[in-house]
Amino acid sequence: LGMQIGEGATCIEKDFFPLVNLDDNQCDQVVPALRDSGFLIVKSSLLDLELQQKALAASARILELSSKTVTHPSDPKQYMMLSFDDLGGEGLSEVSEDVSVIKEYYSSLRKIRDILLQSIASGIGMDDAEFFSRQHNENNDSIRLLNYLHGDENTANRCKEHSDYGTLTLLLTDGVGGLEAFVDGKWRQVPYVEGALIVNIGSILSEWTRQDLKATLHRVAGPASIGSTTSTNDLLKAVSVQ
Repeated sequence: LGMQIGEGATCIEKDFFPLVNLDDNQCDQVVPALRDSGFLIVKSSLLDLELQQKALAASARILELSSKTVTHPSDPKQYMMLSFDDLGGEGLSEVSEDVSVIKEYYSSLRKIRDILLQSIASGIGMDDAEFFSRQHNENNDSIRLLNYLHGDENTANRCKEHSDYGTLTLLLTDGVGGLEAFVDGKWRQVPYVEGALIVNIGSILSEWTRQDLKATLHRVAGPASIGSTTSTNDLLKAVSVQ
């Protein structure tokens, strides 16, 4: 399970990335979206907008101030990968208040994770709706904090194309453009919806469902990325934000 903070986009392609409200009995819409594109957008009262905004601000401060921040060797980004038990550990004492916010955010993600996994099990016709969520009883998950660095008009992919290796990724975005998924033969913008999370399938869950659900290639594009459907203006704005 990857739970990440990173970048989103500004234009909605609803046919490929539907919005599902987990509070409004829309859980039956989860599996159709994940069969189609491997992505969907979800809202839940378990993670309100105020906590999301606090988590984004806390993430930025942690990455700026902590000695645990890593600069990627090839992609223009800084990041930190942490388990829940890592929070508050070595290298984070100087940002203890921000760590408390991330812990609260992390706990909310775990609750949403279980709802999604139960929705997936029911949606693919399993008799045991809690089968997938039980596989996560040990909470073998992680949170990754991300910050993409400045670029220019010659900046290509800021994160190389890849599919995730876990079960589910729950991604909180700040609305900066660039995240794209390779769906139906094109690199398509993944939308930013205020107050929502982006969800995508990883390779493990795809294999558990015999590839009924897709672990879709995705990337963070830059102005010079090949085949991008994101507007050049949005990508230029993205590389000017840090």
